[in-house]
Amino acid sequence: MARRMRLGGSHLCPRPKENNGMDRLKFTLGNARDDLLRDGDDWDKFSRFWEDLPLDPYMGDGGTYRRRKHSVISYTAADGTVASVDQDGFLQSKEINRLNGGIVRRFEPTDQALLDTSVLGRILAHFVARIAESTPDGEPVAPVRRINIHQHRIVATEREAGNPTPEGIHRDGVQHIVMMLVARKDITGGVSTLYDNAGSPILTHTLNDPGDYIFLDDRTAMHSVSPVRVAPPAPEGYRDMFFLEFC
Repeated sequence: MARRMRLGGSHLCPRPKENNGMDRLKFTLGNARDDLLRDGDDWDKFSRFWEDLPLDPYMGDGGTYRRRKHSVISYTAADGTVASVDQDGFLQSKEINRLNGGIVRRFEPTDQALLDTSVLGRILAHFVARIAESTPDGEPVAPVRRINIHQHRIVATEREAGNPTPEGIHRDGVQHIVMMLVARKDITGGVSTLYDNAGSPILTHTLNDPGDYIFLDDRTAMHSVSPVRVAPPAPEGYRDMFFLEFC
């Protein structure tokens, strides 16, 4: 069961270290349900935590299409312990997020019950291990990882398209990120594009199936996602995403 701890400050991640001059874009694609989960892991239970996300009140474009929750956790690789980290809000610089950066944003935290799911435990164990395996020889591997967790629902209606990345082409300002589809219903669009550090597009890919993910070294690339629009005749559609940001 997740426990709580106190960590001062308004943002989890300090400025990430350089990636030792290795500028080649580093990413992998996969599906968490197919590759990571075992019998007894309840994806449907996990996905239901996206049904009650509150409206994001900080949208600099005035949009009402994004619902979200946010938490900071620590993860101990040796025993799989997940601890909620008390925080004073979520802060990104204007350099990282030109639309919504520069202010402390305070969101409702992720439900404790989600942090206790075996699905999250499998996901964390897998990606923390992969980060450790990719650490260059001679560099220490952190025994405890601090991780930003973001739950997003982008809603599209007949009157308003949803914009998954209203800040445009960007990086998150961390070391590694996981962008995982939880669900998509009655929408078109939502196409992900990865760019090298010069801004040239390298990959275009649509996360279509629940569990589809992009695992990315954020220091080697930028990314964006195209707007989502409702697919007629449905009056409304949505795209549910789970983001993990590793310092």
